[in-house]
Amino acid sequence: MQKELLYCAIDVSKDRLDVDGAALALPEQLGNDQAAYRQLIKAAKKYSGPVQFVFESTGPYHLGLALALWEAQMALSILNPARVRYFAKAQGKAKTDPLDKQVIGAFAQAFRPAPTPAPDELSRQLTELLQRRDELISSRAAEQNRLGQSRHRLIKEQMGRLMAQLTEQIKQIDRLMHKLVGSSAELQSKVEQLCQIKGVGQLTALTLLITVPELGTLGRNRISRLVGLAPLNDDSGEQKHKRYIQGGRKRPRAALYMAALTASQHNAVLGPFYQRLLKAGKPKKVALTAVMRKLLICLNALLCKWAKQKGSLAAFCSAKASVTQPLNA
Repeated sequence: MQKELLYCAIDVSKDRLDVDGAALALPEQLGNDQAAYRQLIKAAKKYSGPVQFVFESTGPYHLGLALALWEAQMALSILNPARVRYFAKAQGKAKTDPLDKQVIGAFAQAFRPAPTPAPDELSRQLTELLQRRDELISSRAAEQNRLGQSRHRLIKEQMGRLMAQLTEQIKQIDRLMHKLVGSSAELQSKVEQLCQIKGVGQLTALTLLITVPELGTLGRNRISRLVGLAPLNDDSGEQKHKRYIQGGRKRPRAALYMAALTASQHNAVLGPFYQRLLKAGKPKKVALTAVMRKLLICLNALLCKWAKQKGSLAAFCSAKASVTQPLNA
């Protein structure tokens, strides 16, 4: 009789892994390095039943562990930290490292998360490049702010050289990302489809495709909630409060904000929509958020239509091949 699925919970930090791995005879703490990954994989393979590793998404810190487990074809689930934290609050537990791994394990037992599929190599490279690009832009902006506060000539020269280097590195990443997009006909076609909407450029389209891979596969309400652009109710009894947005993915929301700024001025549909909201008395931020949501829904519908057309074409070609094959045999 096969054993029940074992969830091995791991709390990931920059230099350390706190492991709830008593069943696998693992130490409570390991380094966040390749040697520790090999130890985890070896212990899981020795276990007599199925094992699924579960840990939170922690920016770049969980990526090495995830890649090592995927390469070894081990099951893993990367969890949304916000959901785990709300689960911990519901249990009345504070945030400490020893408790975190226990909460992650309890969350997995309660919700049985599906294994996170391994990304293809192209998606992994683009994700890493986009993260690095964001870091470089943030560093350049910080230096620009410091430059305005500096008076010493040497410091200004150093900052100028550093900002020029950061700008060149950003351009290098842009060129490589453009090259990678061109290497995939499907990804190139998706980018072109999204760029049909006025206000959406290639970088915005690619950012959305990288950070919201579900784009084009979900309904309008679900995709809005996923990105954090769905207006939520806050009513109690007869009291009716203002709707608000909460949660969701920050990076695609930032990309949509910049696109919405352009679309609210130059898009033939979204521009008048934005002006109608302003004339109705809506604050500019509320009106712009509504443009962001409408833009996301349009992009989602456009990609959904593209996928259906592609599927219909593939089915047509497959049917045609099956008809002509006997004649050519």
